[in-house]
Amino acid sequence: MLTSDESLRVVQMVARYQSITAAAERLNKVPSAVSYTVKKLEETLGVKLFTRKGCYIQLTQAGEYFIGHSKTILDDLDALKRNVALVDSGVEPEFTIAVNNIVPNDALVQFVCDFERAFPSCQLTLQQEVYNGCWDALYANRARLVIGAPHSVPQSEGVACVPLGNLAWVFVVGAGHPLASIERALPNAELRRYSAVCIRDTAVDFQSMHAWLLDGQKAVFVPDFTTAMGLIRRNAAIGYVPEHVAKSLGGDGVVVRAVREQKHSTRLFLAYRSEGGGDVSRWCVDYLSRPAFRSWLCGEVPPEQES
Repeated sequence: MLTSDESLRVVQMVARYQSITAAAERLNKVPSAVSYTVKKLEETLGVKLFTRKGCYIQLTQAGEYFIGHSKTILDDLDALKRNVALVDSGVEPEFTIAVNNIVPNDALVQFVCDFERAFPSCQLTLQQEVYNGCWDALYANRARLVIGAPHSVPQSEGVACVPLGNLAWVFVVGAGHPLASIERALPNAELRRYSAVCIRDTAVDFQSMHAWLLDGQKAVFVPDFTTAMGLIRRNAAIGYVPEHVAKSLGGDGVVVRAVREQKHSTRLFLAYRSEGGGDVSRWCVDYLSRPAFRSWLCGEVPPEQES
């Protein structure tokens, strides 16, 4: 059974005004044409959509159901027309971004808010990756763009990179941990005695790495930094966390300590496919490449937000 969207809109209008004449006036049609459309649709469906009540007509139970579901169909058709036009103009209908788990969440929230205003019809997906999982997602085509890809691009063919900056790490222990009272720089021999909290690398094809784990040291793998900080606060593990995480999730119960072999800052990149990108891809690169926003993505003080 095929029913035109025009027929659906005519019936919607009749249901709204409960009058063939009133619906015809607003549709700029003669009443007989509207009445014919309703009758033909009822014949096609094999049910009555309306019953007469004096000067007005009312929806039957089947009509109530039809109106509710036909509105959804019309909304979908309207969205389809808009999206087809956007795709034809160069706007991607959907866009997937891989995000390094060490990137500040507040920066991502601001990015998504501005993205939604710029591309309300584009289906955006942010997927979290850890360490080399960022590069893995890009090269395996699980994502078109990566925010915070670490270190340097494994192979440059087909991939463009924009340096974001360096993200700093701090070594933290719980306030009640045996290492908390030691003021001198801690050697690896002392650190190795305690479990290191780690978030597992999400790489599939690339070599898996750890933010920090000494040879022979027991690892406790957790899903996120909130869990990691909870374990550190409870003196169940020790480890490195991004400096911005320590500031936001640390507080009482966590102590920053110096170590002899300090972990270096992680150099972060904005990485994306150099070919095949549309308006969405170009907008994201321009937006995320702004100097103040690059610093925010690396854990520095966020820029003043535009009203």
